[in-house]
Amino acid sequence: MTVDLEFMQHLTALIIGLIVLAQPSLSQDGPQLPIVLQNADSIVGTGPMESGIREFLGNVRFTQGNVTVTCDRAIHNVALNRADLYGHVVVKQGSVTISAPYISYDGNTYQADATRGIKVVEGASTITSRVGRYSTQTHIMTFTDSVAAVDDSVRIWADTLTYDRDADTSVAHGRVVVSDSSGSAWLTGDHAYRNAVTQRIRMCGNAAAWQWDPGGPDTVYVAADTLLMTKDKGLNRYEAVSAVQLVRGAVSARADTMVYVTDPGRIDLLGHPILWSDSMLIVADTIIADVPDKTLRSVVGLTKAILVSRTDTLYPDRFDQIGGDVVLLSIDHDTVRQLSAIGNAQSITFRTEEKRPEGLAKAAADTIRANFEHGQLSDVYWLGGIEGEHHPEPVVAGRAESYRLPGFVWRDDRPVMARPVQPFTKKTVVTGKP
Repeated sequence: MTVDLEFMQHLTALIIGLIVLAQPSLSQDGPQLPIVLQNADSIVGTGPMESGIREFLGNVRFTQGNVTVTCDRAIHNVALNRADLYGHVVVKQGSVTISAPYISYDGNTYQADATRGIKVVEGASTITSRVGRYSTQTHIMTFTDSVAAVDDSVRIWADTLTYDRDADTSVAHGRVVVSDSSGSAWLTGDHAYRNAVTQRIRMCGNAAAWQWDPGGPDTVYVAADTLLMTKDKGLNRYEAVSAVQLVRGAVSARADTMVYVTDPGRIDLLGHPILWSDSMLIVADTIIADVPDKTLRSVVGLTKAILVSRTDTLYPDRFDQIGGDVVLLSIDHDTVRQLSAIGNAQSITFRTEEKRPEGLAKAAADTIRANFEHGQLSDVYWLGGIEGEHHPEPVVAGRAESYRLPGFVWRDDRPVMARPVQPFTKKTVVTGKP
């Protein structure tokens, strides 16, 4: 049986291109290994050698080194410089297996296409999609339509996933969903970028993340224009940039930027931050949350910090207020228990007696400390340099809105938990005859 060597030479680029998809460190330098046709039930040739068509039919199998390719049918169009593999196409090298019902290679554009489904498996890693394209010239592979990438640590779904072998980077577009292997953490957005060398992931456009705590009932939700995840010296660092929202239990927050470092467990809210807890909120130039072991223990407002609490829903224009250079909240089970305002501390507290308004107390001191019960102020203490005054109800009535500390803010646009975006569920077909 005569082997069409020209067909095999053109097909060499296709084989190497497919294998480097799963073996990014594979070099194409050096002499090519010979291609050996091991089996074909029949070979049919038409037309002249320089422009004809060569067709291999039935149980086609050929090898190049440790690469094995099998299919039901192979056609080489010499004039078009094109090779097509049909039916149960399987490419194997070591632990790597590539399956597709159809693969086409254009020798003019150095482009390999699997347009009827493709599946790449290496060890615990699997990538499937309805369309796969690889350039043997640029070394860039693109998966399109119902892309699913799964390994033992992460799962990714997207409309499109592009992998650059040389740069070792991946870009996903359209309905991107990322989950850890346990399903306790989910990340979604319009676009995702991953750099394996720098261990950096960036999610952009309607980005959101959910984290379920296996040891507790609470879910952490973060949304922003952009989410960044990096790992440095074994430490995970998360950043949310622009229009940041944070929700965990009874605590919610907004800011321009959020930075979370897992060890020691600290969240920084920067750029017009505001944090809600129960019926109160805190604003400051910077808000820092202490979250060791993912448990919220304290919140610190730095510079022009003020805590505002609605006194009574029957009197919506009356707010208890405590401010200072620094405001420290001690938190237990996501509920504020104690407060300390330090440096230029001021307070306004409205009084009630049997649910009737009884004026207010206005005070200033070096330090103010307060206890909370059920989200409401209970005991308040003023320490050092105390100045105070009482305003009776006849003076306050109708003028409650005029009693505001500098920097007072009350907002009702508190973030709420959004439902996680689910990945597509339609099955990708990667086997069967064309």
